[in-house]
Amino acid sequence: MFGHRSPPSVPLPDSFLAWQVELRRRTMIDSQGAPRAGVAPLVTVRRPGAGLDVSTHSIICGLLPHPRTLAAKTDEFRQLYERWAPDGAKAIYDAGIEYLRHYYQDTGDFDPESVTTLVDGESDLALALGAEPRCTLLFYVFDLVDRTPVGRFRCLELDCTAELHRDGPVFDNVWWHNTLFHGKQDRAVVVRFRHHATHDTAFGKYERVV
Repeated sequence: MFGHRSPPSVPLPDSFLAWQVELRRRTMIDSQGAPRAGVAPLVTVRRPGAGLDVSTHSIICGLLPHPRTLAAKTDEFRQLYERWAPDGAKAIYDAGIEYLRHYYQDTGDFDPESVTTLVDGESDLALALGAEPRCTLLFYVFDLVDRTPVGRFRCLELDCTAELHRDGPVFDNVWWHNTLFHGKQDRAVVVRFRHHATHDTAFGKYERVV
């Protein structure tokens, strides 16, 4: 890890983490891994000279395994890739989807205090977060088709501090997970967004979610 030291993080709201786990479970079962809007937040970070001195970037976010199983899950991702690599990218992808069909089940299996993403280490977002790690993640879902609880309207803002990882256990887990579906990324950096507070900002309000 490099950059600024994070202040203490706090658990994500139970309802938020349960929603994120269920979104991913549905994705693996119903759409062969194609991400839903609920896992694609916008990240806003300070950027002097930009409009209002901030910039906003789209990402796909992920969940880390709980710290007690982080190393074991990383090994499983790596072994899955190495087992199917001789058969090509589609075989790796299909094996990854089959594995993840049973992966997203219980919120207790995941880190309760952060979400992650993987981006190019020289991207504008990585550079901005390296200079100023404080940021917000906006999860906005307005689906006119999916009327299930997982697809209902949401507008949630997460206050976070970003850690940038180019190596280490967090990097290895996210990198191997990503490699199952997108191949090996040479210039990648993993961003771990440590959670501090969540607010419901729907229709002009700003209410703390606990």
